[in-house]
Amino acid sequence: MLMKYIVSACRKISLGLFTIAISYSPIVWGSSEKAADVPSKAAPAIAPFDPAKPDTWRASAKLGVGSADREALLRDFCAPSKNSWEKQLTRAEAEAILDDPRAERLYPDKTISIVAPSMLQRQNKGHVDLLERFLKEERIQAGAEFMAANAKLLAEVEARHGVDREVIVSILMWESRLGTITGDFVAFNSFVSQAFFIDEASAVALSQKAERGLITDEKQRARVEKIRSRARRNLVVLVRAAKARGIDPLDIEGSWAGALGFPQFMPASLRWAEDGDGDGKIDLFTFADSIASIANYLKAHGFGPTPELKKKAVWGYNHEGAYVTGVLAFADALKKRGTPPASGSANGKSQREPKPTAAPVP
Repeated sequence: MLMKYIVSACRKISLGLFTIAISYSPIVWGSSEKAADVPSKAAPAIAPFDPAKPDTWRASAKLGVGSADREALLRDFCAPSKNSWEKQLTRAEAEAILDDPRAERLYPDKTISIVAPSMLQRQNKGHVDLLERFLKEERIQAGAEFMAANAKLLAEVEARHGVDREVIVSILMWESRLGTITGDFVAFNSFVSQAFFIDEASAVALSQKAERGLITDEKQRARVEKIRSRARRNLVVLVRAAKARGIDPLDIEGSWAGALGFPQFMPASLRWAEDGDGDGKIDLFTFADSIASIANYLKAHGFGPTPELKKKAVWGYNHEGAYVTGVLAFADALKKRGTPPASGSANGKSQREPKPTAAPVP
């Protein structure tokens, strides 16, 4: 997905909403007591890195001091910025991030699942199943109530970008269930897993009998390279965007794939993020900015009045046929339902607790 911060300001990304003073220095573990005063305990043995054993995978196995991968990544972190929404790091800042103990964690099981050939079928089936679930009465009603609660904001965005409000709300429903499910994976670690351990993950996946024969070797190699390239690009943008906004990149959470906020934007899609409430900041954990950002993204990808143009734009949001079908089907259901009278005021500045301005989504 192109485009899947927070319970607290330190746990989620906010594109400029917070002015968090952070330090990129590694955490120092230990005590100021003299060694003689503390019982000596041997450090637990750490199993050496074994490509065939996911439980031994850790970031330093590939990004340790002096490694070629580390040096290349540091160069990208520190390269001059071409965009106003990201900022280059100093060498010291970049090294401190990679040396932070929190950066060691990986998500091998998720990475194996992502690269496994069966993911193609599982993802399509998942969207088909979601369509059946989302077209149930309670989901359509929840979407209609959300539209009523945010009617003014949706009307303004629709007029400015020419994107149907029903399609915007449908994407919010599909991506985060109207802002109620955004993921609790550390995005930095997700991208490191995918960018630097995708070969190992593919080998482990293909060692499973059920995964063999689902795809040609050539196509699997192409998938591996695509996942690697996309993850590395998003990792660099994530860290540089965090630097520009004074946010600790190791505290940014998202989906298992690294998608962020209510609209589940990938970091590389932040170029289309938009300030929807005019406060001079972009926070994808508010509905005002999320609604405006989705509309801006769809407009940039050719959204128009015809079914073909709508399909093209939604395809740009997620390159999966069942997803496109589902989003537009839910949007059509909302249009047929109509918008009920607003049950309460909503200005689009939805707070994280409670998240939605509409009724809880079943």
